[in-house]
Amino acid sequence: MFSLTRILVPTNLGEPSKAAIKYGVAFARQFDAQLFVVHVLDEKAFEAAIETERVVETLMPDESAASASPPNPETVARNAAREDMSRLLDEDDEQAARVEYLLRSSKSHGSGDAIVDCASELGVQLVVMGKHRMGFVEHLITGSVTEKVVRDAPCPVLIVHYPEQEFVVDD
Repeated sequence: MFSLTRILVPTNLGEPSKAAIKYGVAFARQFDAQLFVVHVLDEKAFEAAIETERVVETLMPDESAASASPPNPETVARNAAREDMSRLLDEDDEQAARVEYLLRSSKSHGSGDAIVDCASELGVQLVVMGKHRMGFVEHLITGSVTEKVVRDAPCPVLIVHYPEQEFVVDD
């Protein structure tokens, strides 16, 4: 029997990614799966986001963390991801899909490799990606993160083209 328990949706916060997130939420709801939303940043932007969050948490700790030791790197990254992406979904969708926001660095390998690594680490059964249509020259110069993920992902990859047809969810 076919079942999904873990779904990954990479996002760059653009419109194609937002379309893919709609599909990810719909699959997560239908299969009672957990949805992971990952944003891959280049190494400098990743370090800046983590450092900014670390400063915020140090200067303005919440009450539960006030008596605890300084936040660990995983907690800082999780909080930075939530701050970065929490506006993508409403609270009802977040709860229904048990969404976990992740922030990853592309390091020197690129976003496609970071997404494939994340899918492998999390043991997801499906990656849902948004894709805008690139021109021929742009494609030759930059390649496609989506193509890299399709080639190397450890699981099926669903591509949501943007702009898409009207999305309808039957309740």
